[in-house]
Amino acid sequence: MTSKQADEEIQMQDLQIKVAFLEDSLTKLSDEFFAQQKELNQLSLTVGALIDKLAKSQDSESQGEFEVEERPPHY
Repeated sequence: MTSKQADEEIQMQDLQIKVAFLEDSLTKLSDEFFAQQKELNQLSLTVGALIDKLAKSQDSESQGEFEVEERPPHY
């Protein structure tokens, strides 16, 4: 094997190592993105439910459905 072929072989191995590292990094980033997207979707659902609950609470309050707090009997 000539010196040039040896250098090319080393360069090829270096490139293969870099590609493997990049593929691993891409997989990890993709997994993390998926997990964050899943969490974001869940948080969006939670916020939506809280908004609905708040809206219903405000509607009930404006219609006088909430019990008026009375003073306890000992006052």
